[in-house]
Amino acid sequence: MDSDLLIIGGGPTGSLSALKASKAGIPTTILEEHRRIGFPSHCTGHLSLTGVKRLELNVPKNIYENEIKSAIFYSPSGRQFTIRFPHPVTCVVNRELFDQHVFNLASKAGAKTFTGTYVHSLIIEKGYIKGVRVKRDNKTEEFRAKIVIDAEGVSSTILKRAGIPTSNPNLMVKGVQAIADKIENIPEDTVEVYLGRSFAPGFYAWIVPRRDGSAKIGLAAERGNPRDYLHHFKQHHPTALQRLKRSSIKTHVYHPISLGGPIRKTYYNGLLITGDAASQIKPTTGGGIIMGMTSAKIAGEVATEAIQTRNYSASFLSKYEHRWKRKIGFDMKAMKHLRLILNSLTDKKLDRLISIYSRLGMEEILKEVTDIDFQGKAFIHMAKNPRTLATALYLLTISFF
Repeated sequence: MDSDLLIIGGGPTGSLSALKASKAGIPTTILEEHRRIGFPSHCTGHLSLTGVKRLELNVPKNIYENEIKSAIFYSPSGRQFTIRFPHPVTCVVNRELFDQHVFNLASKAGAKTFTGTYVHSLIIEKGYIKGVRVKRDNKTEEFRAKIVIDAEGVSSTILKRAGIPTSNPNLMVKGVQAIADKIENIPEDTVEVYLGRSFAPGFYAWIVPRRDGSAKIGLAAERGNPRDYLHHFKQHHPTALQRLKRSSIKTHVYHPISLGGPIRKTYYNGLLITGDAASQIKPTTGGGIIMGMTSAKIAGEVATEAIQTRNYSASFLSKYEHRWKRKIGFDMKAMKHLRLILNSLTDKKLDRLISIYSRLGMEEILKEVTDIDFQGKAFIHMAKNPRTLATALYLLTISFF
């Protein structure tokens, strides 16, 4: 089966690449492993409202599960730092419905879609990617294309089989998420973040409420079984215990999260790599939807240009990497450095950091940040305030001593 553009993965990144190309008249095909788009859902769907608006997807209201104005950060010893905005800055979306929405937009724009289609490997001829081999309905088939966009997700199985460098395994954490009912004593418009190596070593735990009284709870850890950590968090963290004492857990889903920043190279002859497969994930929070879709949009545009000019070489496709780096590269580097600093802090140092944030009144400065996706640029804006510089200097100091 032939197509000009082939997309591996029907998640929001792959679907957005397909949408951009299909709108430009490029014959496009999406191959999705699962038969049901958006299932299983691996993340909270906690997105910035500015990021969603920037993507221009006209997300229907029924996809939004909540809007968030406030965040409370708990240090390992239970100290609090609260940021509250006068208006909602983030939203919680139903990931299954969100993924289906973007997938349907691509389909309506003309993209052919195949679900239940497992991509096994790339077809490589004379140094160029020419398509993929798939398993579908117990049969092995080939899909050929002029360009392939890999949006398979963080597993990067297809890239590994082709010998293409992928994410740094040393900066990977294992995440777990669950739906908990009957949440208590937490404002509907507030997310809670819990720090501490005994509960989530190398990352953090979270409670993200939904309007129906339930919440998405989860954590990620650099070692061990994340489900065991989640059980320990639910049963033994003094604040979480109060929030979840009447709750029952409905589902568990697991997902690795790459915190090492983008992979070394995201283009080859006839191939572009985008989204989680390219590790275009915020190293600070593990959020990948907005950054991934921002890059996926560019991938769709560059693939369109390549097909229109009949140039599928790595030299031409390098435009993709230049463009996404120009858009998000600085912020990704800044967030990676911050992640490395945070990983170096002991629980005692995290307690001290939360305390100094409170003493310096950093919540007032952080309120000025309206775009939480581009955290590097946000810090430059905040650096105009002496309290920000004092906090940054303190953070650097305690990370070394």
